[in-house]
Formats: sequence, C-alpha cells, structure tokens
Amino acid sequence: MKLHTLGPVGTDSEQAANDYKTTQTLVLHQDFEEILTNLAHFSGDQILVPAAFKSNRLPDLNWANFNYLSWEKATIVDTFTLPLMTLIVVENVAYARNVAVIHAATEGLLAQYLRANGLDNAWGPSVVFAPSKPVAMSDFIKAQNRFTIISEAQFLKLPESEDPKYQVRQRLSPQMVWVVYQIK
Repeated sequence: MKLHTLGPVGTDSEQAANDYKTTQTLVLHQDFEEILTNLAHFSGDQILVPAAFKSNRLPDLNWANFNYLSWEKATIVDTFTLPLMTLIVVENVAYARNVAVIHAATEGLLAQYLRANGLDNAWGPSVVFAPSKPVAMSDFIKAQNRFTIISEAQFLKLPESEDPKYQVRQRLSPQMVWVVYQIK
C-alpha cells in the first residue's frame, strides 16, 4: 500500500508521514490538489493530510470541505498530533518586490504578523501562494520578495541564511493535527 502526501522532501507532511508509516511506501506529490481531486487514481491507498490544509488554487478545497464532502470516497483510519517544524517569518530588507510568498495554510500567521507591525495597508506586501513551504522559500529567494514564512531548519541549510539582508522577524511553533484516510 502507498501513503500519499505533500512533498518535496523537507515538508512537514513528509516528516509526519515518515513518523507515521509502517509498511506503506511513501509517495510525495507537488501539491495536495493533485491527490484530493484525483482520489480514484489512489484507490486502496492512504493519504495523509494536515487539518490546516487550504488550497492555494481551488478556493473551496480545504481540509474541512474535503472531510465532509468526500466521506463516501475516503475514510479516516487514524489521527495524530505532531509539532510543525519551527516556522519563521523572514523579511528581505533589500527586497526587489513588495510580495509575501507563503504556503496558503500560513495565511493567517502572515496576516497576524502584518497587522501587528502595521503592514496590513496599501504599503504592505501583496500575497502570493506557493504549493509548499520549500517552494515558497525558493521563490522568495529567487524573486527577491519581501516576506515569507518557512521552516527555520530548511532556511538555515541555505547560504542565504547568513546574508544580513534576510532578517528573521518572528519564530512560530504551532502543532498540527494529521489525518490519515483510506481511499475506497
């Protein structure tokens, strides 16, 4: 049996799947939309989804709607909690674009940070969504965006973490509820 979840390697989903799996073969996907909108392709397999899942492309696709509307196609077989990797709000103080690139599930954290720092106005950043935090981190650096919320451990592996233009503005350590579904 296969266990499907969000990749690439280094996501919280991949870490949670590795903590959970026993004999399943782990399959990482570029985004949850690929899995959740194609359940028929994964019949007999399992999927691992965080309760905070929120699509960055399909406005009505989130964990709550999936759980309620797909009950005939997917059955919950397990739930567990794990802390997420420590998240950081990073600001590029020499940004080229006044953009915050984030994973959609962290939108509330970004809004809270921007509000608390008086940046939730016309001069604050516009928000762009990435399918995962590793992709957000890559896009943040490549496009020289202003803000991102990413996993601290992943950021510290990069040479850019030593560059003084990248300032860690906040550390966050939320927990997550993970849900394992059996696909019918």
